[in-house]
Parts: sequence; C-alpha cells; structure tokens
Amino acid sequence: MKILIASDTFIFQTSGAANVVISLSEGLRRRGHDVRVLAPSDRNVSFRDGDNFFIRSHQSFLYPDVRMCFVNKDPLLDEIVSWKPDLIHLHTEATIARLAYRISEATGAPVVATLHTDYAYFAFKRYHDILPVHVLMSLFGKRNYRDARTVIVPSEKARYFAPIQACGKPVVVIPNGIRLDHFQKPVSAKERAELFSKYNLEDNGCTLVMITRVSKEKNMMEILHYLPALLEKLPQAQLLIAGDGPDRERLEKYCEEHDLTEHVCFTGRIPPDEVYRYYAMGDIFVSASTFEVHSLSCLEAMACGLPMVCREDKSLLGVLDEGENGFLYHTEQEFVEDIEKIIKDQELKESMHKNALERAEHFSDERFVDNSLKLYHKVVG
Repeated sequence: MKILIASDTFIFQTSGAANVVISLSEGLRRRGHDVRVLAPSDRNVSFRDGDNFFIRSHQSFLYPDVRMCFVNKDPLLDEIVSWKPDLIHLHTEATIARLAYRISEATGAPVVATLHTDYAYFAFKRYHDILPVHVLMSLFGKRNYRDARTVIVPSEKARYFAPIQACGKPVVVIPNGIRLDHFQKPVSAKERAELFSKYNLEDNGCTLVMITRVSKEKNMMEILHYLPALLEKLPQAQLLIAGDGPDRERLEKYCEEHDLTEHVCFTGRIPPDEVYRYYAMGDIFVSASTFEVHSLSCLEAMACGLPMVCREDKSLLGVLDEGENGFLYHTEQEFVEDIEKIIKDQELKESMHKNALERAEHFSDERFVDNSLKLYHKVVG
C-alpha cells in the first residue's frame, strides 16, 4: 500500500507526536509498504531525504521550536501527487494539514487523522473547561476534520475532547506504540556508574526519573514542590530530569531558591538513542502531568521495567494498574507514601518491575502498526 504520513513534527523536533510518526513510518516500511513522510524542513529550503519529503518552513513566532509551512507550490508536492498515495495519515492540525488535504483532493486518497494534543488544555490551561472554550474547540474540530474519513485518538480520554465530540466523523481508539527493543537494551554496571558520575549523583537505590520535554504543561513544578516532604522521609532521594524545553530555566531557578540543587539534576537534551540509559539510572518513574493524551514517557518507562508513581489521569487507563506496576497519587502525602512503599519494599519493587515489562507488551510498535493497517484497509476498501 502507498501511504503518505503527514506531520508538522518529525525528526527535527522532540515531541511525543514526532516519536509516534517515526515509529509508525518505520514499522510500516518494515512490513514492505511504500511509505513517504511529509513534514516541515528545518530551514527555508525544501529537500528530500530518501522517502522523507521536507517542505521549506519558517520558525513560529509563538513557539520557537515549531516550524510552519506557508508554501502553495513546490516540486516535492508535485512529486507526491504524481506518486498517487492510496491513503494519507495526517498527524497534525497545523500547516502541513493544509498541504495534505490538497494532495488528497488532487489524488482522491482518503485521509485518516490522528489527534495527539489536548488543545483546550494547551491553549487555555485552567480555563479549558469553560463554555466559550468548549464552543471554540467544537468549531475547531468541525473545521479541521471535515475532510477526514476517520479520526483516530490514542486513548479513551481523547474520545471526549470537544473537537472529537463535535467532528461528526467515525472515531477509532488506537493506542500509541513504541519500539520495545530500543529501550530493553542491557546497560552494564560500568556504563551506569559512568552516568551517575557524569551528573554527580549517587547510585543509592532512590533515584526518581522524569524523561520528557521540559514545559509548563507537564506540571513538573509539582514534583519539586513535593520533594522537601519526600526528603524528610528519604534523605537520599534524588530527581533526574532528562530533557530540555522552555520551562527548564524557571525550574532550575526554583531549585536554587529552595536549596534543592543537590537533589535535582537537569541533564538537558539527550540523544534519542541514549534515552534507555537514563531510564536505567532510575528506580522509579514519576509524572505529575494531566496534559497527556497517551504518554509515551510512561510507555517507555514501562518498557524499561520501572515502577511508576503518577498523578491520576484518564490517559493512564489501561497503562498504569494501581498497585501492580505503580501507584496513582492525588496529594503530596500520597506521593511521598507511594515512593516510600516502593523504595523500602524490594519484593514490591521487583514485582512492579516484572508487571511493567508485561504491560509494555500491549504497547509494542508491532501491535500499533497492526491496528493502524486494519483501519487503513477498511478505509481504502
């Protein structure tokens, strides 16, 4: 099958949606499908890299790490039209979406679209539930998905977002998938010791890890607020924050002002092929985010066998099983108690490690590709 995957985030950006597009495109190609990816370039020049087509773009004024395409004509777009895809899988509502729908119109290829982001929460934060925002998001859904044949959401949580409720299209839940073998790699004692030494940390059996984009919507400040209470119970506790983003400076300043710098380490951006090493440093994965639609960080942590302690959110349904592969918390006290339980009970920790690995199998990229192909054949057929 000829499949065009269109996205505003791909190999030049760090995001969950970009990782999903990479996983899906690679998985489909391994199955022998003819897959091309359409995405913004990282500069004001269009170019082709194998079967990846990058259209000239400009940096967004509001979000410096976002690229936007405003072209109407480009030889690479003509080449894709001549190729005549059987189906277009759209992973964006931004500028590349306009080009994808134009290709659909020119070729007759049906479009399936995946929603990756809770736009109401992203744009309006604590006001995301008020009526005017609901109305605006409903109009957004009707406008953006009007030419899609089917809309995909990665979780049941997303099925109830206003744009999806209002889109008027069939909605299918297909959970995201990850390359398990990319995370389930051995890390030697020497490699582990070198990493701890690099960041001036102690391998003391009480390292909490967060590996994510460092941005406000991830609610990472909550973990820093809870850290002093945790240190009263577990003075050896340390937090490793791997990743970069616009909120890093604010979080680092908070740590300096509250004497937490000895207990919190910011690594900055890490290469994607090194991520598994940083999970291997951790004893527990923690997250305070309620922004996620379907957290890839949680899937990655599970693939590495880490117990999880996360703020309860509907995106974790089917991912985190309370008491089996982690705990869901609602308050500071619960957060501290949950961390304590895991750190002080080796049998519980080992049981959660085993359960995490078993649960991760449900979110393999192979299963993700299988589910996507079933939908593709149904739409094309």
